[in-house]
Amino acid sequence: METKLMNTQGKGPVLRAKSGRFDVSVWHWKKIISPPDGMEGFSPEHEVDVTRACIRLSHWNKGTRTWDEELIWCSVDDLRSLVQALDGLNVTE
Repeated sequence: METKLMNTQGKGPVLRAKSGRFDVSVWHWKKIISPPDGMEGFSPEHEVDVTRACIRLSHWNKGTRTWDEELIWCSVDDLRSLVQALDGLNVTE
């Protein structure tokens, strides 16, 4: 059985937003699942939509003089939960 991911945009995210050191993007792929070996005539290839969010935090490393980044991949619903959690903090400066 073979699985392939095809980006629906061809290359890059569907949506992208930046704020400060944060870069948030939403990616959409078509996951193409081939039938198991020996089952090609009985089970057709099928597609599944895969949508994921990526949170990227970048910061300058003075020691190495390079940009370091951290990536968190999650579902779009998890990203909405993060927004609600941050709103719930109600922090003021």
